[in-house]
Parts: sequence; structure tokens; C-alpha cells
Amino acid sequence: MNIQRQKNTKEKGVIEFLVYKEENKYIGVCLTFDIVEEGKNPTELMNSIKEAAHLHLDTVIREKLSDQLLNRYAPEEYWKKYFAAAKEIEKPVQSVNNTSLIRSPYHRSPLLSVQFA
Repeated sequence: MNIQRQKNTKEKGVIEFLVYKEENKYIGVCLTFDIVEEGKNPTELMNSIKEAAHLHLDTVIREKLSDQLLNRYAPEEYWKKYFAAAKEIEKPVQSVNNTSLIRSPYHRSPLLSVQFA
């Protein structure tokens, strides 16, 4: 699988996250920077993985490190889970007056994208 994403720079970009349940724990992944954590609470885990990603971003900017560090993608197994979850979210859940409703990405979603500029 070749991950096709617009390249991040110190000036702008997108950071993508995934949190999912595996057995009796949750796995949190910053897909863009290849940061992985685990925890028992998905909300706390999402906050922790976002904080780790922002610390990574801040360090790259402050220390004037290579933009390649802003495009260090997680292994393929996590992207497959991410794309599968995204596809599931995009499926219409019902039709009202010939209009398809789409699942809200904010309700029980394991996905999050953050833009920075």
C-alpha cells in the first residue's frame, strides 16, 4: 500500500489520527508521524496522542528539522484500519425524503484529522 497524502511542511499540513479497540485496550495512532500509544480510555488516549503529535510538530519547527519528519507515516496495518473506518463512516445510515444521511464523524468516530497552518 502506497500512502498518497499531500506533503506536510512547517508552514501547513494535516495530521491524521486513529483510535481503535483491540481486546481490552485502546490503540492510538498518529498516522502522519508514526506515533503509537495504548490506553484504557479512548478519549484520554486521543488527547495524549494529539499532545505527542503536537510536541513532535513543535520540535521540528523550533529546531528547524527536516520536513521529512512531518511525513513519517505509520505502518500499513494502521492505514488499512483507518481507511476501513473512514469508509464505514461514509456509508449512508438512512434515507429521509430521498436524501441519504451520513454518519457524523464526531459520534463514536475513531478518526481525527487536524490541520495546521
